[in-house]
Amino acid sequence: MEISQNAPLDYILSCTNIIRHDFIEDMENRLITFERKMKDKNFKVLWISDEEELTQTFSNLLPNKPYNKVCFDLTHTPESFHDIKGVKQIHFADVESGKTSATYLFTQADFAIVETGTLVLLNKSTRNCLNRVPNIFILLDISKMINRAADLETILYVRSFYQNQKFLPDDVKLINKPFQLVEKNMSSSLDKYAKQSVDITILLYDNGVSRIMQNNILRESLYCIDCGACKTVCPIYNYTKELSPIGIVRDNCLHHANNPEHITKNAMLCGNCDQVCPVQIPISSLILKEIELARKVHPNRNSVASVFEKRKKLNKMNGAFRRHFFTKKLFGKNKMLYSYFKQQKDAFYNYTWMQEHGEND
Repeated sequence: MEISQNAPLDYILSCTNIIRHDFIEDMENRLITFERKMKDKNFKVLWISDEEELTQTFSNLLPNKPYNKVCFDLTHTPESFHDIKGVKQIHFADVESGKTSATYLFTQADFAIVETGTLVLLNKSTRNCLNRVPNIFILLDISKMINRAADLETILYVRSFYQNQKFLPDDVKLINKPFQLVEKNMSSSLDKYAKQSVDITILLYDNGVSRIMQNNILRESLYCIDCGACKTVCPIYNYTKELSPIGIVRDNCLHHANNPEHITKNAMLCGNCDQVCPVQIPISSLILKEIELARKVHPNRNSVASVFEKRKKLNKMNGAFRRHFFTKKLFGKNKMLYSYFKQQKDAFYNYTWMQEHGEND
């Protein structure tokens, strides 16, 4: 979809939601198509279920050497990577400057386009090193795809705008086919260069996506485009710097299934995230759904989840004296929520959220 910077924002956001919906609701067929296209282009494609398998696969792909020079450019490098034997981590700046070389580069794609079989890398630190390393592993979350190339501009526009108020990312790399590694031919006295193909392996990473897809309600969390808008308005994230609101939904599905306490320790369901999400994901409603599912499994487990649902009553809990006893009683053991509620001077919950969800919420 071609967009104009003068187009109404609500229209652009609605289009973004539709773009993500179209892929997520037909994900299985689209993934099969994408895999076939990438193999036809001579990319290697491997399916990875979780972090443990990711670490084991990466370890198995490395040759049996005393050390392998690897450059990592990942949003989150698994702790288990540090335990892989035979790995010497090389800083990307040293590769870029020519100070040293790396044999392997491990990076992450932000999106992929099914229609054209294209990987999309945004603002990577190793953007100038992609043709300097002979072996590249590209991690791709299987939910981070779009169907058509024409929709990429819309996704990038919205993501960049909500991240830093820019219309597009500073750097966009599109990988449509394996490219050539250019190295100076040291055996020649002339200034000549030897060419060889870069070996690119795409790691299609599930990491809980299949599990989320099994729930028709929770799968809407997969519409996320990683803009980070929900982080900026979340009082708990600003206190802990651990889990974003949308991250809570996915993290509970993956690591803390059937654990309502994990959610209520990391979210207060204020509704702020719902108001800012550009893909229109009802995040707080999804978190409540997670709590509901968990409490069905453990009905006797103590949880303050029911308290969060009484937003109108909580918003009337004004006055330092009443707030002190209110927060001490309910959240005294939860330092994150206790600190937030104790310091809060305004209403606890987002008034816009309450108006949109009715008088009884």
